[in-house]
Amino acid sequence: MRERRWESRDSLAFEEVLDLLASLTRAGLAVRPPRQESACYFEEFGIEEVDDLDRLDAWPVEELTLVQVAEQWTGDFFVLAAAHHEAYRARPAMEAYLSLSHPWLIPQNLGPVLHHDEGMFWIGFRNTHAFLRGRVIPKDIIPPGEVRGDAQRDRWVRERADAWSAVLDVLDLPLFVDWSNGRPEVGSADPGCRISGSWPDAFGPCQFEYVVADRYELLVPAARFIERLGMHPATLRTFVSGWPPAVFDEIHRLQPDARRLYRGYLHACLLDLPEIVEAMAPRGKILSTLCEFRVTDWDAAAQDAYAVVGVIGGPAGYTVEVRLSRAPRPEEEMDEWVSQLARRPMVYAPLSLW
Repeated sequence: MRERRWESRDSLAFEEVLDLLASLTRAGLAVRPPRQESACYFEEFGIEEVDDLDRLDAWPVEELTLVQVAEQWTGDFFVLAAAHHEAYRARPAMEAYLSLSHPWLIPQNLGPVLHHDEGMFWIGFRNTHAFLRGRVIPKDIIPPGEVRGDAQRDRWVRERADAWSAVLDVLDLPLFVDWSNGRPEVGSADPGCRISGSWPDAFGPCQFEYVVADRYELLVPAARFIERLGMHPATLRTFVSGWPPAVFDEIHRLQPDARRLYRGYLHACLLDLPEIVEAMAPRGKILSTLCEFRVTDWDAAAQDAYAVVGVIGGPAGYTVEVRLSRAPRPEEEMDEWVSQLARRPMVYAPLSLW
């Protein structure tokens, strides 16, 4: 689900985070007690040696993922994807996951206005299948249930359909743009085809995923797509998960110049955050949820929506984030409404879909 998101304008000290928690408690919201352990998301933990992951040994870590970032990449996508596929085959594991993402450009003749020219594309490998994933990126986040974009609905769906058509034309796979639900999605005439849409907004899915059992089958279509519509040069990201960290080191040798960042979940309580921030320094962020609630529990006059208040810790201090399933007040009131909830100035800060 696409969400609306705000972030505090200035950084906080950790004591101010605890003050916010107390304020939310006084407001009658069900906050997470500061000593209660929960899953906290960390990302952008930048280290040079895999042994540096030991800094997080004090907290149980799950779903550890290596994210390799290669800037200004101009290589042969087929060769790189095939090499990663061979690395995957050499290390079979039920939970193992490996994918490469590459930005692509919607053809200029389509003239998108409501969507960014740049989208994202993935090829990935799992134990039983391979997948291709394509994403278009709207310039404005209009979640399901919001009507702000209804006056331009025809343009929204036409642009998305045109973008999907451009993708499918180059991939040359048995797929088509499906209008059966009244909005553009990617479908197939093959009833056994595994294809799904995700990242929905008010106008349908922003992303499709096509799955096949034969992992070799998608290498050529993916390479053809990147050759014709991929950005050159590009920021290429490789995601590696489901193996012991020592295997991450082996796979990293396929792109030795790429930056290595780690992300995942660790189990900790809110009071552990300062220690975690110190352990990840000088690069890394940790996110902990303070509370989740139905908006009408705090503002009875608001339209129904769900909210999450969290805190992000990093080298520069702590920031508050508020995420909403939809805007519960008119757009011109939202910044003030969220600032009142968080007890500090907040600015609209949607997460990047790149």
